[in-house]
Amino acid sequence: MASKVDYMPTGAAARNQLVDKQILALDALAKLTRQFATKPDFSHLVEVLLLTTSGQFSVTSAFALISNPGSPSDASFYCGIGKFKDHADLATLGATTDLIDYIENCPGSCIVADLTPEKAPEDIAQTLLRCGVEVVAPLYHGDSLAGVLGLGQKVGGRRFEDAEVKLLSMLAGTISPMLASSYLFLEIARLNAWYLEILNNVRQGVFVFDASDRLTKVNSAGRHILQALYPPLANLQAEEGRTIREVFSDRVFPGWARRLDRARTAQRGRISESLVASGHSSERIFAVNATLMDRDGACDMVITLDDITEQKETDQRMFSLEKFADRGVMASSISHELNNFLGLILGGVEISQMNLAKGKVEKVENSLEKLKSHVAKMERFTAGLMDYTRLDTRKAEADLNTVISEVLSFVSIQKKFKRITIQVHADNDLPRFAMDTDQIAQLLLNFANNAADAIREAGRENGEITFRTSLQDEYVVLSVSDNGTGITPEVKERLFKCHLTTKEGGHGYGLVTCARIIQNHGGEVEIDSEVGAGTTLRLRFPLSSLSLPE
Repeated sequence: MASKVDYMPTGAAARNQLVDKQILALDALAKLTRQFATKPDFSHLVEVLLLTTSGQFSVTSAFALISNPGSPSDASFYCGIGKFKDHADLATLGATTDLIDYIENCPGSCIVADLTPEKAPEDIAQTLLRCGVEVVAPLYHGDSLAGVLGLGQKVGGRRFEDAEVKLLSMLAGTISPMLASSYLFLEIARLNAWYLEILNNVRQGVFVFDASDRLTKVNSAGRHILQALYPPLANLQAEEGRTIREVFSDRVFPGWARRLDRARTAQRGRISESLVASGHSSERIFAVNATLMDRDGACDMVITLDDITEQKETDQRMFSLEKFADRGVMASSISHELNNFLGLILGGVEISQMNLAKGKVEKVENSLEKLKSHVAKMERFTAGLMDYTRLDTRKAEADLNTVISEVLSFVSIQKKFKRITIQVHADNDLPRFAMDTDQIAQLLLNFANNAADAIREAGRENGEITFRTSLQDEYVVLSVSDNGTGITPEVKERLFKCHLTTKEGGHGYGLVTCARIIQNHGGEVEIDSEVGAGTTLRLRFPLSSLSLPE
């Protein structure tokens, strides 16, 4: 019986077959490169490379150990197919310096069985043979080692021919720069994705325009701003390339484009302004910053929009509260002066009675005329005092921590708080409750100002004011502490009960108003104080009295 003999092409036929294999391999690599550019997946790329390479050499198992070019890390990326898939022994070879030394000294592809101790450490060669690796090829990119490629046994058990070993070297030389470039492309793609993720998580709207003032990038916050103000402008993802004047049209952003144009001629290439946008349903105020950034000789313009409408409204409300307090101070001071004047009037009345008893009618008439004039002046002065001190409570559910934050952002920039550290220890689980936010803000303003005055009187270089909120049983607790002068027991007993003040030129109006606010919210106040050490005011509001009626 005749034995079966495999056909082995020789001469020109072998060379032609080798060329065909080269063409097929390069065509496959080109297609793979295009696929990777569309959908970058490094693991998939290496796996397909191994499948392509193994197909060229009729093997069922192959592996690759890839290092990150230019990375200081010794960690290698391992990928295997066939029986080399998830092969622990081959994967750990990437961490051995012996293998690295061998690869660096290897001139090209070689058959593992032909390795001598001079060419490779014996344990490395034995490991490769034990794992079934038939041939290996170093992967170089320029002068840098990119990794190693290994192939298993050929189908039918045939030995690798010299021409096939040379073909593997040629493919390795083609694959190496492709892997290095793909790794770099993937890192750039990851960085770009990370950059876009950061942009899309920024609260401000970010718009990037090129040197021709055409939009190249906008983050999700920017699209949201446009959606809220003018929906037809919002879908910029697919319409990048619009000009600044199209994006910031005068219809919605009156005068913005003209102002933003100035950034290219402004000193240091930067402008910062507060501008108003007129949306289809409301007006919004934005802090607008435009900055020029040099990119390859061209100047991109980066524009950020920060919606500060609520901040402006809060500042205006704080200003109104301060103005209200100032008017209250003025009203109380005037009342004090008028009370003194009333004493003079009362004395004038008594003198008139005495002159009347003595029959000095002329003097009585003169005194009465003066009294009438003074009373008329008093009426004019006192007519508006009740308006200044009226406290109509209008409650709505709100967050006490938010009110504290708004008040402190307003007062912390004032001169009297310049050398004072303000701390807030807020209970983030504090429930929302019904309050008059303006009155509570006025209360906090008064406490903050009094604490600052006490710290100044104590001459502290390290003044501290601490606000705390907590939920204790069924009470919302707010405490304000300072390290000021403290309060004596005599004064402590009279606080919040009358127009008491220890300040030079003070009138005690503020704490009486605070007492009315606390009362309007069903609260109570406790005072802990030590003379020379500081004071803590602790307010307790029962939740049962802080709910809105059904």
